[in-house]
Amino acid sequence: MRTIASDTGIGRLKHVALSTFLAIAGTGPANAAPPPLPCSDEIARYCKNLGLGGGRVQNCLREHDAQLSPACRAGLESALARHREIQAACGADVERLCKDVRPGKGRLAACLKEHHREVSSLCKDTLAAARKAGSRTEPARRTQGIHP
Repeated sequence: MRTIASDTGIGRLKHVALSTFLAIAGTGPANAAPPPLPCSDEIARYCKNLGLGGGRVQNCLREHDAQLSPACRAGLESALARHREIQAACGADVERLCKDVRPGKGRLAACLKEHHREVSSLCKDTLAAARKAGSRTEPARRTQGIHP
């Protein structure tokens, strides 16, 4: 259920930043076999019948916090830290360039890519650092055209 806070102000920025992070965080070389995600076992065990999107997997992991492995918790903490960095660096760009774009399904990433010439250097550099850090999400390839 969406609330007014999720569509406006800080709530929207948090949602925008998380959606942007999940869509933009990069991968290693395209042909490299990626290592397993830190939470892949937990997702398979507790969240396997949930579809992607809408924060369902994230909420499921939160509900099973007590059962998460140390590696999964560390991975989630690392992702949250990168999320906060991207929120701080790209929030103004998203609000300025993509304010009418509904978050989800890679729409914000596509918007930033479409406006790559107008995206701030700070945002581009932060996104490049997130890609280099090795956060693995398949939609990351959508924003490969946003270069620092």
